[in-house]
Amino acid sequence: MKHVRLFEQFTETLNEKLKAGRDEALARAILAYYYAPEGSGREDAIRELGPGIHPIKYDGNPQNQLSFSNWTKDAIKRLSGARRAPGKVMLGEVVTLAADNGKLYYFDDVSFVEGDKTIISGAMKMKMTEFIDELIKLKVIDTPKY
Repeated sequence: MKHVRLFEQFTETLNEKLKAGRDEALARAILAYYYAPEGSGREDAIRELGPGIHPIKYDGNPQNQLSFSNWTKDAIKRLSGARRAPGKVMLGEVVTLAADNGKLYYFDDVSFVEGDKTIISGAMKMKMTEFIDELIKLKVIDTPKY
C-alpha cells in the first residue's frame, strides 16, 4: 500500500486538483470543449467564444489524464467563466465534479467506474464524444451547454 500512496502523491503534484464547491463549472466546460471537436456539428459554439478560440481538430480517445495547451485553457476559461484553467487533470475527477451527485468516477483499466460498479466497459476504446454521449445517456451529466 505504501507504493500506491506514493503514486497518488506523485500524480497529485502533476495534476492540478479540481475542488468541489469551486470548480464544477470548470469541469462542465472541459467536457463541453471535448464534446465539440471539428466535424461534430457543435464546433461553431467554440468558435463563437471569440477570436483565437478554436475547437480541437479530432475526436480522440478518452484518457485517464487530460493535458491542456494554452489555447485549450483559453477556451475552457471562456466556456466556464473561470479566471484560471488547470494544465492537467484526471478525467474521472472532471466527471465527478461535473456530475455533482456525490458519487466518485474513475477509470479502472479501460472501463469507466461509478463507485465500485463499471458503467462504461471499454471506455478508453471509444471516441471522446461517444464517451460523453454515454455519460449523458446514463444521466451522469447533463448535455453540455454553450
